[in-house]
Amino acid sequence: MTPDGSTFDGDVTYASFPAWDGQYGVMAGMSPLLDRLGIGPLRLDTSEGVRWFAVEEGFAHVRDNTLTILSESVHSVDDLSHGALQDALRELDSISDADMSSEEKAAQRVRLNARLRLIETHSGTRSA
Repeated sequence: MTPDGSTFDGDVTYASFPAWDGQYGVMAGMSPLLDRLGIGPLRLDTSEGVRWFAVEEGFAHVRDNTLTILSESVHSVDDLSHGALQDALRELDSISDADMSSEEKAAQRVRLNARLRLIETHSGTRSA
């Protein structure tokens, strides 16, 4: 779930998400969990294959065999463009310190690079 609505709603046999302190994996029957998300890949194993998303902070909640990801930003690897992300990184480098702090630039660079790694590693890798 994002502020714009649901990105994925369906059954999965396994999910892996980036927590603030490392990558977590969950399956049916897992104990309840509430954790803060980090920035990185979200993997969902479905009956149609593996789906990959870039998740950028938020919360993960496991309860009653349901995983809910609440995040400001979730991007499917299928919707990301390597060229557009490269352009965004170049544009970020051209922004002056008066328009964006160095901390904000660094945080945005981490997000963009996480999306690039997702594309480079998992673009077109949906398997059945």
